[in-house]
Amino acid sequence: MVKRVCCAVDCGIVINPDVAINMKEGAIVDAIGNALNGELTFKDGVPEQNNFNRYRMIRLREAPKKIDVNFVQNDIDPTGLGEPPFPPIFGAVFNALYKITRKRFYNQPFVNDFTKKI
Repeated sequence: MVKRVCCAVDCGIVINPDVAINMKEGAIVDAIGNALNGELTFKDGVPEQNNFNRYRMIRLREAPKKIDVNFVQNDIDPTGLGEPPFPPIFGAVFNALYKITRKRFYNQPFVNDFTKKI
């Protein structure tokens, strides 16, 4: 379980800090859930996980208890804000698992590899 995440974003001027923080926190939690559990398989070109009863979403109890969000102060026009923290979370989770187990995980969702290797 990921306990804490620190996020720094250089997205230009932040117009509404509360909404911006909420967007970062949501993207981080969603990315952790996807990295660990987000499996999407296809059969004959059709997704097998076609509803939430077949697609594993992160549970509230699995979300980090502490997420620190910081914004770089500058005068640049506002840019994208929702997606930037999503991709780096996969690498951070991957590296944390390596640090804990000293084994590399190459297949996402990591939970499949993780349960096989320990």
